[in-house]
Amino acid sequence: MIKETSIARVLVVLVFAPAGGLFGKAVAEAAAGQQSWPWLTAALVWLIVVGLGAMAVWNRFAGHR
Repeated sequence: MIKETSIARVLVVLVFAPAGGLFGKAVAEAAAGQQSWPWLTAALVWLIVVGLGAMAVWNRFAGHR
């Protein structure tokens, strides 16, 4: 596996795995009859902030090829 591929896999896990957990928490809260919007907001913020960071890291490594 080349360096760029391993970096890409790590970035995908760092972005989507926690967001999936936050969305799951939102579903659990909604099923319990509680407000789920704070968890949905947290998941959206996580995807945007960490996704932008991951794109910056990827562009830095991809630019050196």
